[in-house]
Amino acid sequence: MKKNKKTLFFIFILIFLLIISFIIVDTYAKYLSSASSSANVSIAKWNIKVNNVTIKDNTDISSTITPVFPGNENIASNIIAPTAEGYFDLELDIQDVDVSFNYTITSTVAENSSVKDFSIVGYSIDNGPKIEFQTNDEKTISEDILLNDDIQNRKIRIYIKWIDDDSQTMDNADDTLAAVSNNPAIFNVTINFLQIAN
Repeated sequence: MKKNKKTLFFIFILIFLLIISFIIVDTYAKYLSSASSSANVSIAKWNIKVNNVTIKDNTDISSTITPVFPGNENIASNIIAPTAEGYFDLELDIQDVDVSFNYTITSTVAENSSVKDFSIVGYSIDNGPKIEFQTNDEKTISEDILLNDDIQNRKIRIYIKWIDDDSQTMDNADDTLAAVSNNPAIFNVTINFLQIAN
């Protein structure tokens, strides 16, 4: 009888261990089967080019800006003189941009420029009509380009002029000195791009 009790006890322990093992394996399997999941989301592209140069933090595009001075009946072409007006183009390639954004273009005459009376006088977008600035205050060109606009490229022509009237800082002697010096006329242009967030 003692032997039957031991056998019965042994069978009971064995059944108990099997049940516990089954519960542990089942519980572990539940945790394991629900432990992981993943989602793939594309990151928005932000690859803007200006005059075929990819813009990154503080990119210098000076070498890609070529001012054109067509001249007139009194001033030869590609010559800078008082009242000379010219332009330069900024071509934006925005086909690899997946967000709405704003661009802002500002300009100043460099401190070391031989001509202090250079100014932006107007601009045009995509060969449209010339938009003239009405004052000599800081001149800014700004536009929001929305994702739904489906714009791939934007050409901005910026018109510059050597202003020669009573409102300017240079007099005739300064104009003459600038013309005979070998120092260049330097114009700083800054373009900022900013994502439009909701």
